[in-house]
Amino acid sequence: MLDPYVTVGDYALVRVTVTSTRSRPLLPTRMEMPVGAGRAVFVVPVLPPGGSHDRGFVLPTRSRGVVVVGPVVSVARDPVGLLHLERTRTTAQTVHIHPRTLRLGAVLHGTLRDIEGAVTQDLSSSDVSFHALRDYVAGDDRRHVHWPTTARTGRLMVRQFEETRRSSLLVLLSVRAQDYAGEEDFETAVSVACSLAVDGLRDGRQVRLLTQDTSLPTASPLRLLDASCLLETHEATGTCDDLARHGYATSPEASVVVLVTGQETSRAVLAAARSLVPPSVSMLALRTGQRQLSRLHAGDLPVVDLDRLEQLPTALRKAA
Repeated sequence: MLDPYVTVGDYALVRVTVTSTRSRPLLPTRMEMPVGAGRAVFVVPVLPPGGSHDRGFVLPTRSRGVVVVGPVVSVARDPVGLLHLERTRTTAQTVHIHPRTLRLGAVLHGTLRDIEGAVTQDLSSSDVSFHALRDYVAGDDRRHVHWPTTARTGRLMVRQFEETRRSSLLVLLSVRAQDYAGEEDFETAVSVACSLAVDGLRDGRQVRLLTQDTSLPTASPLRLLDASCLLETHEATGTCDDLARHGYATSPEASVVVLVTGQETSRAVLAAARSLVPPSVSMLALRTGQRQLSRLHAGDLPVVDLDRLEQLPTALRKAA
């Protein structure tokens, strides 16, 4: 028995229970169970009829990934080792080891609102945000007639609404190996990107998370985190400006773009990435690495360096 979803660093226990269904004692039995690339081996002692034996194994959760556990097999050998018989006793189970994430809540909402800026100047008669009153024209929805003002002026007056711009979050995660000083920095970047995306999904926002290689599913936080278990860095892949170009071309509806990369990414590349996203779209960059929390600029692009996931809420406040 095991939980199919755990987080990096969690304590995860794989429990195996062997029960004898024989009418006579069960002799000692050797059992083997694959755990990822390794294999757990244990011996079940003599069991009386109906007796059972429990064993627990700690599942390594030091790193993000997908681990296949099992199947458990019983192994029988003759005394001289000539014969080897295996019988499968269980089915294999898949465990997703998710990246660590933070619940950002009001911090993310406030930051997106602040960097997104004012509502658009596109006016419509949709019930979004009241803006002003104007004279009725043919084709206006009569449900928007403001009758008190109409009675006072003697002219049909309708409410005019200002269309607010819904936060649509595009998270761009670089998987270019040269952008990071080491794998630990990339793991922090994955956690940062997933924290942003998951928090946006839980708040009901439209969210996309892209890398140079793929678009992660964002139908639900669980699907996103499952897919993130397979993310890896690559030597030969596009730079952050290529990622920004591709990302915005794929998601032109985005109102906020967050580029997550490593501290090896130069300011020149980040400035180039900003130039490929329209000025009307708010954008910021978060760089993970060994340098502690600090804010700088790459051209017009606000950039915040951080060295651990726990600094993300403060980094977002600094970027606003």
